[in-house]
Amino acid sequence: MRRKSIHRFSTLLGLALCMASPSGLGAAEAEGCVPVGAWVDPASGERRADMPAALAGRSVVLLGESHDAAEHHRWQLHTIAALHGHRRDIVLGFEMFPRRVQPVLDRWVAGELNEADFLREVDWRKAWGMDSDLYMPLFHFARMHRVPMLALNVDRAVSRRIASDGLAALSAAEREGVDDPAPAADAYRARLFEIFLTHAKEGERPSAESGEFRRFVEAQLFWDRAMAEPIGEVAARAQPGRAAPLVIGIMGQGHVQYGEGVPHQLAALGIHDVATALPWDTEDCDGLDPDVADAVFGLAPPERDDDSEGSRQDR
Repeated sequence: MRRKSIHRFSTLLGLALCMASPSGLGAAEAEGCVPVGAWVDPASGERRADMPAALAGRSVVLLGESHDAAEHHRWQLHTIAALHGHRRDIVLGFEMFPRRVQPVLDRWVAGELNEADFLREVDWRKAWGMDSDLYMPLFHFARMHRVPMLALNVDRAVSRRIASDGLAALSAAEREGVDDPAPAADAYRARLFEIFLTHAKEGERPSAESGEFRRFVEAQLFWDRAMAEPIGEVAARAQPGRAAPLVIGIMGQGHVQYGEGVPHQLAALGIHDVATALPWDTEDCDGLDPDVADAVFGLAPPERDDDSEGSRQDR
């Protein structure tokens, strides 16, 4: 009798699930192009439960973000934990820190600083300025597991100086050891121009040939190159019989998308085994270009105020 009841329940449950899938569509199709909680390969549109294992097999994994999106940082934390489950030898690189604070990161990971001292010594408010609560879980993960943290950036004042006066105006000391960036591909320049236009004064239409835009591009490329170089240095540490650590880069998604930005600069440095991953608004099917990233992870649309204007592009 009990077996009959179980069988009847299973049959009813199966019918209910079939009815819940409209027009006979599969579960993935019914839930949208990137279902919440699922990894998807944009090139094929397929769900990939094995994506963390596949990413862990690469030399570099870049995780993009919108800096002020809490859910993006939760996704980064969970992804780092998944990758760490496959690879114990990882290094976490952060756009948020200029190179000069590397000794502070080392002391934090070693457990020598509390939160207040850590944030003060990295000059968090000036160096980055976003709510530190968004990032502290990532920093605590590194300390808990003694995972090295890598400062990827230069001082923000350097980028502002380039945008104002051009790359040629920097002294050797101001460059902080960063080499000349590889030129931008036409597609990247076009995307940067769209961003550049958002900073234009109302009623103005700046030219893509203007000196102002040229300096803007120089600043962005220098920023990309600055982050690529320390990542490349770690990724090139492979020795006979021993692989280099997996470098996981945490940075704005504008530096990651379409294999441009940091991946392009890494390629110029001879580092080609690079994977890119982005958090994805599950409702954004129009923006799911096959080339946007190697992997995307579906997140529920963020809660916003009625008068809030959201944007997927974040540099």
